[in-house]
Amino acid sequence: MDRFSAVLELHRQRYPQHMPVDLVKLAYQNEFGPGHFVRDEQASLTRLTEEYRQLKPRPEGRDELFEDIGGGLVRLHLRALEGTLALSTVNRFFVLTAKEPRGSVEGLEGKLSLLQELLCDSSFDAFVEEYRAAGRPVVSHSERFRRHYAPAYRVVKGEFALFYPVFREIERLLSRKQPLVVAIDGRSGSGKSSLARLLQEVYGCSTVSMDHFFLRPEQRTAARLNEPGGNVDYERFAEEVATKLKGSEPFRYPVYNCQDGSLKPSPVIEPGPLTVVEGCYSHHPAFAALFDLKVFLTVPLQVQRERILRRSGPALLRRFEEEWIPLEELYFSRFGIEEQSQIRICTHSPCRR
Repeated sequence: MDRFSAVLELHRQRYPQHMPVDLVKLAYQNEFGPGHFVRDEQASLTRLTEEYRQLKPRPEGRDELFEDIGGGLVRLHLRALEGTLALSTVNRFFVLTAKEPRGSVEGLEGKLSLLQELLCDSSFDAFVEEYRAAGRPVVSHSERFRRHYAPAYRVVKGEFALFYPVFREIERLLSRKQPLVVAIDGRSGSGKSSLARLLQEVYGCSTVSMDHFFLRPEQRTAARLNEPGGNVDYERFAEEVATKLKGSEPFRYPVYNCQDGSLKPSPVIEPGPLTVVEGCYSHHPAFAALFDLKVFLTVPLQVQRERILRRSGPALLRRFEEEWIPLEELYFSRFGIEEQSQIRICTHSPCRR
């Protein structure tokens, strides 16, 4: 609840003309997100387009693009878009967020009780009791709030705010050239696969994982592992993927399974406006010139360790720390991978909590 308390205090400072219903709406959004609003994606886009068309200047103050409301969610304020993202992209953010089940009545109750405790206001207590008696419904902003702030936003996952620079640059580049190939490199546990998945969900693009190009046992010689960037089969990637990424034909490539040593066909990589390559070593000099946009993700060492431990367990954490991370760091430093990337993001962000 400490996180929600901080969000609440910022909200009260930012919107001094708020009414009790506006605080309850904040608590509801923090707990449940926007799921109650989306029934049909096309209808949602139509509403968004019409709302955006009718936008007027905010009576007081200025909107920031993203406003953290806690619970891993943000309000994306439409006035602040200024053409940086297509409305269809904003709508996908909204729809994808709404599809994720979240929250509980118990969680909402905890926030309502916290509000009562912090505010110590009899009129607010009376409003909350009426709200509970009505079954805790979805509520709208007060007339006073709308008059002073003219709210126009969509509630979306914090990841979309965190990775906004990537979405913004992709849309800028797509308006100028197609096909576009984006490579996401970075430290273990920094969220490379998560970003690739978000891009795939928003744009419907094909993705290629560098994890499919682990070295086979016979390739893992001392000389190879001492080579900066040598801990991946970059020759096979260059031959089987890099030469085809900007082609007009669908293709597959062999995926190496390190569990049994087999090579199995990948999913079909369909040609399209956007293709994403993700994983450590994706910015390798052997094919880095292929990419139109290079993104580098990083994370503080302790957070990296915690994420790997949670994801992979203590045995694999030890291997990461003793084997794989040192090889990654050698590659990053020798080739200036982070410095040569157009976008660099630290993924340890409050918006993801």
